[in-house]
Amino acid sequence: MKTKVGDLMVDRLIRVGPKDKISAVMRKIGEARESMLVCVVDDNDKLKGIITPRKLLKTLELVVFRTTRNPTFEWGDVLSSLTTRYAEDIMEPVISVRPEDYVRDAIDLMLDKALYELPVVDRGGKVLGEIYFYDIMACWAKDLRKVTIRPMASDAERWRARLGLNHPHR
Repeated sequence: MKTKVGDLMVDRLIRVGPKDKISAVMRKIGEARESMLVCVVDDNDKLKGIITPRKLLKTLELVVFRTTRNPTFEWGDVLSSLTTRYAEDIMEPVISVRPEDYVRDAIDLMLDKALYELPVVDRGGKVLGEIYFYDIMACWAKDLRKVTIRPMASDAERWRARLGLNHPHR
């Protein structure tokens, strides 16, 4: 698939400022209902970091319920989460793709980072939109309808013919 990220990019992501309160971030996610990934941006819309649903749930679990089911939490993480107030306190490093990147590269990054959405930025880091798992699947489903899948037996028969083996292997 030679599709570029820009071909599937949409603008439905959630943007927040570094000093936005966590409650405001959660409210924006609840209102948007189309995106789960939060982009922390500066005044020029330059991506400063991301907030994943996993990070928000961990923070919610500790801050609201004062408990954690994750026994591998480091105490520094627990103390940090308990004092969290702003988006910048829980944002993770920038993970993004550019419009000219191939979709296969976005998929690799999604798999490596366990994300379903990725911000799309220009060369200067300004947020342009996002690429979303479901949009990739819809595009591939359309492409797969065009592909004829040969049975594996025909491939085996072709190799036997190339190697001069006219009878099936028994």
